[in-house]
Amino acid sequence: MLVLINGRQKQVDNFNCEICSDKAGYYFYLPAVFQMGFSAANYEKDFDHKHGDGFYFEEGKVKSKFSCGVALMQTPFYAAGALISKTFSLNKDPYSNYYLFFISIGAAFYCILGLFFMRKWLQFYCSAKTALLAVLLVFFGTNLLYYTLDESLMSHLYSFSLFSGVLFAIKSFSETKSFRFFILFSICFSLAILIRPTNILFGLFALLLDFKNIKTKLSLLLSLKNIITAVIIFLLILLPQLLYWKFAFGKYLVWSYKGEGFTNWNRPEFLIVWFSPQSGLFAYTPLIFFILILSIVMILKKIPNGVLVLFSFFIVSYLCAAWHQPFFGVCNFGKRPMIEYLPLLMLPFALMLENFKTYNRTIRYSISAILVLCVYYNLALFSGFNTCFFGDTWDWHGFFELFKKGMTIIR
Repeated sequence: MLVLINGRQKQVDNFNCEICSDKAGYYFYLPAVFQMGFSAANYEKDFDHKHGDGFYFEEGKVKSKFSCGVALMQTPFYAAGALISKTFSLNKDPYSNYYLFFISIGAAFYCILGLFFMRKWLQFYCSAKTALLAVLLVFFGTNLLYYTLDESLMSHLYSFSLFSGVLFAIKSFSETKSFRFFILFSICFSLAILIRPTNILFGLFALLLDFKNIKTKLSLLLSLKNIITAVIIFLLILLPQLLYWKFAFGKYLVWSYKGEGFTNWNRPEFLIVWFSPQSGLFAYTPLIFFILILSIVMILKKIPNGVLVLFSFFIVSYLCAAWHQPFFGVCNFGKRPMIEYLPLLMLPFALMLENFKTYNRTIRYSISAILVLCVYYNLALFSGFNTCFFGDTWDWHGFFELFKKGMTIIR
């Protein structure tokens, strides 16, 4: 079902497209490896501009500032499409909707895998039924839905899946001391860093989880055997990127985001990041505001991990607000960098659901109403959103028109 819904009214070469801009930068590795090569001579004129300059031609080479992490995770699905195309002589264009279908299968797989890992991790803190309800609500009540179904080549879905795997693996390893969970942790964390180096921050949050046990956790993780294993896995996963950088830029290590960075350290744009109708976090995903309230309740009741959840939220918000483009472009459904942190943010939510029956009737009804409204709100926005919101920073009129359009569609 996820695959069939994916790509509503998508094209391949305009603003309302799936393989353009950032997405083309993540994707181009796959056609280059399987069919087209990395030489600019193999591509038609202005092919890079046609796909939104997610990659570019320079010195006769195809270059991109984006890493190959997403492409690496999508390789089995793209390879299946290429094999079928070759076997049956379909001769499909690598940038056609044919290959997008296989990418959609991959996106659905990693979404389900991430939700599976998230549920398994939450079961360390709550019942299986509660964990299942939590993952269903995180999918239907947040912008994870949009970035799974409509933006399957953006990196955030894949980071979400990997972060869920990191949490599950590190908790399972701490509890069971089984080496296979350490290998899973190393693979997930290495892939997450490959996708975006700043994802290393999540590793710190994962270590600080259940802080009372941090000494035991560190002693388990930092054995010589584990360190050697982690380094080998990391280097093997990083190797394709190192080889590409050497080919494209002449160096094994490259900072490819030239002219971009965190330029607003001393004047972070928190209001824009949180509240703007132009991709503001709470404007698109009010469920997270409710989760923050629950994390404060955890702190007041001295429930472990409440401080960590709130701390991680503000750190990630600060990084978003300090980025040179706090909007992260104009074509965003909410604050997309927050998607990968949803597994951690959902912990207070799951604990609330676990104790739901102990609340009085008024609180239960109020919470139920909030959750229903958050899911309805997300589905309405998702239905009315058409890839880009072109309103100004505080164009609430245009935003409400978008919401009204969505309500009409799902009515």
